[in-house]
Amino acid sequence: MATSNIRIKKMCEWCGNEFEAQKCSTRYCSKRCAEHAYKERKRQEKKKRVENHEIERVAAEGENKLKDSQYLTVAEAAKILKRTRFGIYKLIYRGVLKAYRITGQWTVIKRADIDVMIEARPYERKPKDAAIVNSENGEAISEFYTTKEIIEKFGVSNSCVFAQGKAHNIPKVYHRGKTLWSKAHCDRVFAAKPEPPKEDDWISYSNVRAEYNLTHDQLHNYVKYHGLRRKKVGKYTYILKSEIDAILRPPTLK
Repeated sequence: MATSNIRIKKMCEWCGNEFEAQKCSTRYCSKRCAEHAYKERKRQEKKKRVENHEIERVAAEGENKLKDSQYLTVAEAAKILKRTRFGIYKLIYRGVLKAYRITGQWTVIKRADIDVMIEARPYERKPKDAAIVNSENGEAISEFYTTKEIIEKFGVSNSCVFAQGKAHNIPKVYHRGKTLWSKAHCDRVFAAKPEPPKEDDWISYSNVRAEYNLTHDQLHNYVKYHGLRRKKVGKYTYILKSEIDAILRPPTLK
């Protein structure tokens, strides 16, 4: 095996003497220094393992003592509940956690009071907003369509759903980022097939851009995102005026 003729001046990481190395990765001047460094590295690793084990043992003993203790300081309560001392004080000030001030700098918390606080507040799933919506007659509405379900069932566009919802005042709620529509109202509104749009119902891209001060790309993104119906006549593209108005026209006060 060929050896390199390059000589690199380096300092030995163990003895500190200067030497010439043939490789950039060489760290020690001799085999003896490399062995000493290896043994020292192993000693430090063993020392670190023992220290970590001792820290874990002391922490476990402290936790066992806390489990058996009936009276806790604020810091100990924070350790048990995995909160900060400030968080424990907030619970005390709000009246959620009972505490006893013995002196100005000595506050005691009973372990039993922590258990009482936890048992008094079991997790309860919040009811869906949809369950408390009422119709115009005051009747509770519990069945809903998502916007996607309406589009698939009745074959309408996304903008048509919102336009008809606004025109017919269909009750709706928002739940986890989705719009839910009253099922009974949607069945009445969308069950009847809408009449095909007339020639006057269509508006060209250029007229929409002029009316709403949009660029071609902005208008194209609106059409694509909301799934607006469109038709092409020659080199001109038309969309339904009612659908684009439902999206871009500002609401008016009645």
